[in-house]
Amino acid sequence: METREHTERVTEYALNIGRVMKLKTSELDELILSAELHDMGKIAINEEILLKKGNLTDEEFEIMKAHAEKGDRIINASSELVNVAKCVLAHHEKYDGTGYPLGLKGKEIPVIARIINVADSYDVMTHDRVYKKAIKKDDAIRELKRCSGSQFDPDIVEHFIKHIK
Repeated sequence: METREHTERVTEYALNIGRVMKLKTSELDELILSAELHDMGKIAINEEILLKKGNLTDEEFEIMKAHAEKGDRIINASSELVNVAKCVLAHHEKYDGTGYPLGLKGKEIPVIARIINVADSYDVMTHDRVYKKAIKKDDAIRELKRCSGSQFDPDIVEHFIKHIK
């Protein structure tokens, strides 16, 4: 299944970034769990939208965007996973504040969510999706660099590129 394989790759990329950044063991544990659960909210999204081959309508895109909030609510059911839920909620925030669902920017976004954003975006770009063909890894790296400082935390992009090459 595409989602399971995607999640495994995102977790691996994120963990490698976390190690390069020398995160503490407890932070790495939280990073792993957050990466594994980052798309948890998609279980509440209609399969027709998830598997749609063409572009989503504006309404469908709004429904899809809600997966971050749905995942946050599901994970928040456990008081032990509050930080993980915050990272799941924020994994589509952009460094410049134009992301969703809260419009957080820069260091307002938990570092773990910023790491997952880079790992998730790279994986989406480099693997076929039902709605889009993969691009070459070098092109994906160029895109990460181009969006560094706007969509992505520049420091995390730099760490990721060191790891991926």
